[in-house]
Amino acid sequence: MNFVLSRNKISNAVILCGGHNARLGPLIRRSPVCMLPVLNRPFIECTIDFLKDNGIKNIIVSVSDEHENRRGDDYLSGLRHNYGRGLDIRCIGENRPRGTAGALRDLKDFIGDECFLVINGNTFVEDMDIDEMMTGHHTKSSSVTIGVKKTERFATEGIRLNEDGTVKDFFTIHSSRERRFSYIHAGIYIFDPIALQFINESGYFDIKEQLIPALNSASLAVRIHEIEGYCRTVNSIEDYYEIHRTHLSGGFSMNGDMTEVAEGVWVGYNTSISPQAYVVGPAIIGNNCRIAANTQIIGPTVIGDNCRIEERAKIRESILWSGVRVGEGSNMNYCIAGYGITIPSGDSCDNKVLIDDMRHGDVNLIPSQHKIDRVVEPGVLQISSFRYFVYLGIKRLMDVLASSALLIFLSPLIFLTAIAIKMDSEGQVIFRQKRCGKNGKDFQMLKFRTMVKDAHSLQQKLASQNNVDGPMFKLVDDPRVTKIGKILRKTSLDELPQLINVLKGEMSLVGPRPLVMDEMKFSPSWRSIRLKVKPGITGLWQVQGRSEAPFHEWIRHDVYYVKNQSLWLDIKILLKTIKVVFKKAGAY
Repeated sequence: MNFVLSRNKISNAVILCGGHNARLGPLIRRSPVCMLPVLNRPFIECTIDFLKDNGIKNIIVSVSDEHENRRGDDYLSGLRHNYGRGLDIRCIGENRPRGTAGALRDLKDFIGDECFLVINGNTFVEDMDIDEMMTGHHTKSSSVTIGVKKTERFATEGIRLNEDGTVKDFFTIHSSRERRFSYIHAGIYIFDPIALQFINESGYFDIKEQLIPALNSASLAVRIHEIEGYCRTVNSIEDYYEIHRTHLSGGFSMNGDMTEVAEGVWVGYNTSISPQAYVVGPAIIGNNCRIAANTQIIGPTVIGDNCRIEERAKIRESILWSGVRVGEGSNMNYCIAGYGITIPSGDSCDNKVLIDDMRHGDVNLIPSQHKIDRVVEPGVLQISSFRYFVYLGIKRLMDVLASSALLIFLSPLIFLTAIAIKMDSEGQVIFRQKRCGKNGKDFQMLKFRTMVKDAHSLQQKLASQNNVDGPMFKLVDDPRVTKIGKILRKTSLDELPQLINVLKGEMSLVGPRPLVMDEMKFSPSWRSIRLKVKPGITGLWQVQGRSEAPFHEWIRHDVYYVKNQSLWLDIKILLKTIKVVFKKAGAY
């Protein structure tokens, strides 16, 4: 088949605002990354300004419906009115996880027959020349051009190139396995429309792990373009914090209605700063703020709209979102304070991210390098992590007691099952496989063997018959499964040896399914979230259809469990598991 690549000038852009990010933790619980305030403006406005300055005329914002704050969706929908004429902005919501490539396929009518730009909603970029990237795209006859930054630092993602300079593949590894790369992905692409033909019509489809290999197989060139100037993807709290530090410390100047009242100190309208306050830039203080006497504000610091800083409060190198109140005599050092929270008088916060109304399930998303142990509600200081660790203690006690009791009670059944497996076919009774546990730590997962010896070597021959989408391999009538194996799978008895994994603390009764690292490469953000908790013998995905559930539902269930983890949810899953096992739903 001969393909003709488009040569038109670029005027369309897609901003991908879906997906998850465990390393940003609770900051994005209620809204996507693109709605985070950056230098007191929504992140997406910075992106739109960049695109507008580079001659983009039509922008579509693709956003998922996973977030709790619907006001963010209203804001995104109203962006075209905010920017007026000359720029067509549309917002389209995803009603299910589609993957980065799947989202593009859904937008093919908007994209048309011209080359188009794709930028991730977590990419902060400026001083980049899109025309230069587009020229390289055409000159080298690329189907996709990937914007990259050169790096010497350790990272979890990199790009491997062929000898001719085309992209071979992406390395996307878990944070527990960092390595050094020459180039890192900058979250910017130029696509020729021909690439859309290689995206599945339905199901989950990722750009890096699925589309790029498909284009390589079709001999369509995928190349990189090294981006000059400042460009940073916000994948962690450190990235978010560093964007502010870099811009404020690098001779930052504000446009619009802000006034520079002292060197490097920019102030919005209707904001009052006491003559007895001590403010050292660089700093941005938003609209309708009140800074009381004898306060100290030391930059780089950003203070959002409608904030109140009371007497003798001290703020150093911190980011305050709108509506924050810092009580009298309080100290904040190297902190991020979320919308509308109150720091009680006399309190001291160092290196913390403070978010209102956190549930202890949200503590799963707290990056390990940040000690977030205090959550502020109006007038009340709660120790959220204490409740979380109490939950973990009770959950572990339940795991030990239940797994011990089941192993004793079911020991005759386990013994008889082992004899049946040995008599039925050649091979070991117990199947052992390395799986990823909490935080990416490997462990040997145990199962009763249900397949013939060396079944894994036969999988490649059967790959075209796979009955499920996503990273898993499942066949309704798998010829590798033994006679006894079919019974064990239907009744879920093959999972019984995992009670030993639970007793050893490698697994829990309830949690995401334990997988090998390669099975999670299609969605690194999903992987990062699910590895925040121990894997389980059963979980939401298992009780909601198991093998019959599509991959996007698997993602949704895992993310929901990690974010909403509680004893009551665990109990409901265990009770529903009993019903599912007896019905033999989705088991094969």
